[in-house]
Amino acid sequence: MTLIDQYLRMADLANQPERKAKTYTTRSGQQRTVTAKTATRGITGFSAKHLYHLINEGKFPAPVKIGRASLWRLSEINKWLDSHSAKSDDQPNKNVGV
Repeated sequence: MTLIDQYLRMADLANQPERKAKTYTTRSGQQRTVTAKTATRGITGFSAKHLYHLINEGKFPAPVKIGRASLWRLSEINKWLDSHSAKSDDQPNKNVGV
């Protein structure tokens, strides 16, 4: 491993849906609020569930485990993205001119 390796978390790779703020009351009567979170788009455009499906099929780079964290090397993700953009560039768009 070199020092210039950069790592990404699943939150960087996958789309995250919007989460609305939620307030609830604990058994002791305290009010707790879970803050809202806006929707974000990851660099792959897929959901976390779909990415794990691709990993299980061997179609996406497997994570590197560092402690309890699952991380992906940025260099491997860029290679994967480049290989898939090259495939889509080779296939003509059938809907053009329709």
